[in-house]
Amino acid sequence: MRYIALVGLLFIILSASSVVFSAGDEQSMSNSKQAAFYPEIDGKWIGLGISYGSYRDGESPEIGSVSSEKDILQDLTILTSAGDISWHLIRMYGADPASEQVLKVIRKYNLPVRVMQGAWLSGKQTGAENNEQIEEVIRLANEYPDIVVAVNLGNEVFVDWSWHKFGEKEIPKYLGWVNKVKNAIDAPVTLADDYNFWNKPHSRQIADRLDFIVLHAYAMWNSQTLENAVPWTAAIYQDIQSRYPGKQIVLGESGWTTSSVKTNGDERLIIAEAGEATQAIFFEEYHRWLKESRIASFYFEAFDEKWKGGADKPNAIAEKNWGLFRSDRSPKAAMKKYFPDL
Repeated sequence: MRYIALVGLLFIILSASSVVFSAGDEQSMSNSKQAAFYPEIDGKWIGLGISYGSYRDGESPEIGSVSSEKDILQDLTILTSAGDISWHLIRMYGADPASEQVLKVIRKYNLPVRVMQGAWLSGKQTGAENNEQIEEVIRLANEYPDIVVAVNLGNEVFVDWSWHKFGEKEIPKYLGWVNKVKNAIDAPVTLADDYNFWNKPHSRQIADRLDFIVLHAYAMWNSQTLENAVPWTAAIYQDIQSRYPGKQIVLGESGWTTSSVKTNGDERLIIAEAGEATQAIFFEEYHRWLKESRIASFYFEAFDEKWKGGADKPNAIAEKNWGLFRSDRSPKAAMKKYFPDL
């Protein structure tokens, strides 16, 4: 689970950056017009995105919440008003009324925002529920083709530690969904999963059918220090890219929580300090690397979501505190300089 040894590969990444990941290299998978996923607005690349959930305190997908137009408009105005780091690309996870409400707001107000729209697939759901997600994500992609620039089928559904994973025997069924969606929409289709799936041999049969790969790599969950966090992430990225040299690799999730409770499950794996000061350091270094490397990506995440981890858990647990903004939309330390008056 730990790739500390890979940190030593950083010098390879840095020395190769002018060849493989340079913003000026026309052959770069992440910087080329030939890349499967090249989000842009008015000809300008907007590939540095962010994961977004509209749920405010008291709202959640578990109770079928649909956030108000006013709240969503406020959120998207914040995200597109962050100066040099403004986000015009967001990732949403489920094909449901909550996501469609966001798409409606973007269209109604002609907001400069594009979306990677997800279908929430799960081994814990019935076949009918999974099929409904497939049908809905097809509908959303076709009804909002000017906004939905990619479709993601499932989130961490094959990595072995996932609570809602599918088994290897279900790969043919999953590939059937991929084929169905690819035949029904124009946007590129992908799967978002952890690096510990993409580095396994059986991941190849899925990767071969996707338009691009979405990679999750969390330094914190992999017992990395703050000092090693970005080098470790860069090494993981390079490792997965080397396994799939013909595929574009998009970083779908990586971030830094501002709170952690060591007695709460896997949070014992977190050895780095969770806090606003350390999040700010990680964010600046990570954002700089992504921008210089021209890697399409989604930072995790925009706003704290207090429903995560369960209502019975204290608000201090990690899952509730990955946002760059608190759940009341006030900026944390990483964002304070960009929003001094918010």
